[in-house]
Amino acid sequence: MNKLLFTIKTFFIAKEDKDFFLYLYKTIGFCPKNLSIYKTCFVHRSASPHTKRNGCNERLEFLGDSILGSITADYLYTQFPDEKEGLLTKRRALIVNRKNLNQIGNNLRLQKYLAARIPHLKQNDAIGNCLEALIGAIYKDLGYKKTRIFVVDKIIKPFADFSTLPSEDTNYKSLIIQRCQQEKKRWYFSTELISPDGKIPSFRAEFFVDDEKIAEATGKSKKEAEQFASKIALKSVEDIEVYR
Repeated sequence: MNKLLFTIKTFFIAKEDKDFFLYLYKTIGFCPKNLSIYKTCFVHRSASPHTKRNGCNERLEFLGDSILGSITADYLYTQFPDEKEGLLTKRRALIVNRKNLNQIGNNLRLQKYLAARIPHLKQNDAIGNCLEALIGAIYKDLGYKKTRIFVVDKIIKPFADFSTLPSEDTNYKSLIIQRCQQEKKRWYFSTELISPDGKIPSFRAEFFVDDEKIAEATGKSKKEAEQFASKIALKSVEDIEVYR
């Protein structure tokens, strides 16, 4: 049905709009109905007054930003049913951060039609903002269901690199410090360089709670040693209930 609608629409599209129409159809995966709203989403506030006579894309960007966040949150909530809120938030941040949206916008070649007076446009946030405006335009033109398909297929699945996140929060140092603060315990690390010759760095970290050493570990760096010690400390407090 979409292909049939596309074929019919191409007969009625003005000649000067045909390339833009074909680009939109290929980019969003659906046949656009109202070209004017998509034209608006490609107008940056820096464009000439003549180009901006029907407005710029800031309102559509505002709308698209909210919709992108909602769709992404719903997708992650469904795909990762056992994950806690903190890690879901981190995963969402991977998708909706400005650098990622700029890259996706460049991959979709949004700069081809974006009207803006900005030097080095491909390195500018205007590309990511245009992507959000495009999401807003799809929503206004085609509705939520097709907007969700676009966001999932074009943004979440291909470009969200979840491999950079562990399956669990492994910042053990942050976790053990938070645990101590919650329990109003005094904590500190005692970390020293233990390399015998100094050529291959090695560190030993000891973790103390209320002046009692509860964990010790070594690592190639101070950070690594303290992380290992923190991991041991977390297991210790779970096993012997130091804080209860």
